[in-house]
Amino acid sequence: MSKIKSLLLASSVCIATVCINFPAHATERHLLEQTVSYEELGNVLRYRQSWVDYPAYTDRKSWKEKTAPEMRELIIRNGERALKHEWKPDLASDYLAFKRTGEIRTGRANHKALQALTLAELVEGQGRFMDAIIDGVWFLCETSWIHSAHLGFQKDRSGLPDRNEPTIELVVADIGAQMAWTYYFLKDEFDKVSPLINERIIEEVNRNLINPYFARDDYWWMGFGGQQVNNWNPWINYNVLQALMLIEKDPERVRQGVWKLMKSTDFFFSMYHEDGACDEGPTYWSGASGYALKFLDLLAKATGNKVNIFNAPLLRNMAQYIYRVHIGGNYFVNFADSAPKVSPSPGILYRYGELTGDPAMMKFASFMAQQNQSFKDGVNGYFASALDELFMYKDIIGHPQGEPLTGTYWFKDTQICVARDTEGKSDGFFFAAKGGNNQESHNHNDVGSCILYYNALPVLIDAGVGTYTRQTFGPERYTIWTMQSDYHNLPLINGTPQKNGREFAAHSQQYKATAKTVSYQVDIARAYPQEANVKSWIRNYTLQRKKDFTITDKWKLSACNEPSVLNLMTCCEVEIDRNKNITLTGEAGRFKVEYDKKLLSPATDTVELTDPKLIHSWNRKKLTRIRFTIVSQQISGESKLVIRKVQYHKTLND
Repeated sequence: MSKIKSLLLASSVCIATVCINFPAHATERHLLEQTVSYEELGNVLRYRQSWVDYPAYTDRKSWKEKTAPEMRELIIRNGERALKHEWKPDLASDYLAFKRTGEIRTGRANHKALQALTLAELVEGQGRFMDAIIDGVWFLCETSWIHSAHLGFQKDRSGLPDRNEPTIELVVADIGAQMAWTYYFLKDEFDKVSPLINERIIEEVNRNLINPYFARDDYWWMGFGGQQVNNWNPWINYNVLQALMLIEKDPERVRQGVWKLMKSTDFFFSMYHEDGACDEGPTYWSGASGYALKFLDLLAKATGNKVNIFNAPLLRNMAQYIYRVHIGGNYFVNFADSAPKVSPSPGILYRYGELTGDPAMMKFASFMAQQNQSFKDGVNGYFASALDELFMYKDIIGHPQGEPLTGTYWFKDTQICVARDTEGKSDGFFFAAKGGNNQESHNHNDVGSCILYYNALPVLIDAGVGTYTRQTFGPERYTIWTMQSDYHNLPLINGTPQKNGREFAAHSQQYKATAKTVSYQVDIARAYPQEANVKSWIRNYTLQRKKDFTITDKWKLSACNEPSVLNLMTCCEVEIDRNKNITLTGEAGRFKVEYDKKLLSPATDTVELTDPKLIHSWNRKKLTRIRFTIVSQQISGESKLVIRKVQYHKTLND
């Protein structure tokens, strides 16, 4: 045995036996480890790709019978376009741009082209894409896989990737798994050209992905150092599991790798609250809970269903989160870095429904596929996900459609509440509000904020997040306006906004729901730093179903240094007439905002949108912030903002 291989095996054995410290805010769970012992794992693993349930490349009958003709046609058309792809490496200046300006220039064009070519060859099977596939495989073997935004893992700080320090991050993991599948399906065809192709694929997948996974335990996303993990954990672990099971031939090394992957993914489940909510927001659900599903599905197949935890309550809650925060159509509750419009993967939704026994989820998958025309350009996701959608396509589009449209739900652990006027209908008011803390994953300083929709269209909003740059995830994050509490539906207390950090959190929460009203109350004082001079700030949201929505603030301060301000963010047009009556007009209709005009003085700010992601989110180039300044500097006081729908009748004077 070589010295390098001995070190790698020693690293895995260490992980199999070492005691790991969980973060204080985590709930220690060993969902995967408790299903099988390390010793038993070796007996249940299905080695040498015997677990693969896709047809072999040469099984032309199955590729034809199990896939829809219209989908094959789309995939072949995509492959034909990819035949014209120009294989361009990311230049040094592309990488350096991230360090110099924060701009992200490196992308996924090359491995997307390779995926399109490979899928086209698999469904057609005539060999006409083969030379282009070999070009793509060889090109990727000769170039760096790492994304410019993720070079912080490497010791070198020049902004260029160091080939001598193979580094695992999201894109490396995606490409590694894709190359492993390309090898699996086409290795015999490649050998007809040259054995060097397969040798090189195996070498690069090992060098870039599998070997670093064995050799290192210090990546934050692994969780072995007690760090807070997020969607990176299941995303990368799923890809490593694919590559390991497809490439590695040594049964002992496979067992050690799978065991380490199980332990690492248990950290992800430990970071989740029992209510299953994704604190990164719905945009990240497919990459967090969705990739956890795909990891677990593959792990069950690879272990002959011995490692199967789909009956765990946590898994069911993680699945159902996505439709519990669904507002209607493409709108979802978008706290944190989530966009307001989300298109969750129909394949992930459908498979989650199958594996957790949730018919509502399967109907939702079919609805979202239709709503978003998800298959109009072919299948989606990275390689195995795309293959899964290809073989599930007929089931998904043929399934009855439905929106669950949850009436009320309280994520008591993550501290998010949602409520609508009528269960099962998107008509009328819908609101969501949150407690939590200001160190959640992809955090905004938004403890106590809310959103309000009517007929599944926005009225009061969370702006979301713009295009990611270096600043988004560096020390400058909270200089970005979308991250700041005074650009959420929150007060600015004594001229002071909320501060980031786990200690800046909600407390004293109360949630009540009846047939007529839903209310959520929270003290947000501790989300503000000391200079806010706030003893308590009780915020209450009350939905009187089919009537109105009220925001009540009751405060006690230790001093009044500057006027406090209540902020509302909206995508509606805002009119304040000469009598200070406020009207909001937008897609959702027309609304009036009632308030005490002696206590509060309203004004508006226009927030110009220049970021293309934000413009796309709201389909406009500006938002409006309404600022209600508390006129009298009171040590204690109370205010109410009441929002009602008004019927607009056009008259001759309009």
